[in-house]
Amino acid sequence: MDKSIPVSRAKKIRQHCFVARELQITIALLVVLALLGGAFLQSIFTKLNTYFGFTTPVLSIFLTIGYIALVAFLAIFFAHRFLGPFKRLEYEMKVIMSGALDKRLTVRTKDDLYVRNFVAYVNKFIENFENTSKDYNNLHSAISTKLTNIIKKIEQGQYNMEDIKETLKTLQQYSHESREKW
Repeated sequence: MDKSIPVSRAKKIRQHCFVARELQITIALLVVLALLGGAFLQSIFTKLNTYFGFTTPVLSIFLTIGYIALVAFLAIFFAHRFLGPFKRLEYEMKVIMSGALDKRLTVRTKDDLYVRNFVAYVNKFIENFENTSKDYNNLHSAISTKLTNIIKKIEQGQYNMEDIKETLKTLQQYSHESREKW
């Protein structure tokens, strides 16, 4: 750990940045449901054992199969609920990455709060990147136009060193202002 950050602050940063409370709650719910399901299966198979008189190995096999089925169902359900939106977001990011900077990630009302927060931050990043890209394109266009005009004047022999100097100073100032903004 970095010695310059106090331990309490480092712990706070780690807690807030790397562990989402919504995700912790979802995983805890999954574990609790699996445990409750196991207890429920145990009680049902105990009643069946006393009613039908199953032997212990048969009860263990049924209990194990039932518990595996329950955990598999819960895992698939929560994986689909949690990872499904990220698969959709992956597709939307590919569209944006192909150059469609005007697109934004979508969020559904049934998506987890964790996913909604993530989408909000990514959309803000895309918006900032789009604005920076527009500013860069404007800067590039202005510089290119001014330099083309200077080259034409020089080729035609109509150059004035003071005009060229002022144009270059203006371009330099515009470049610095744009860089400060980014």
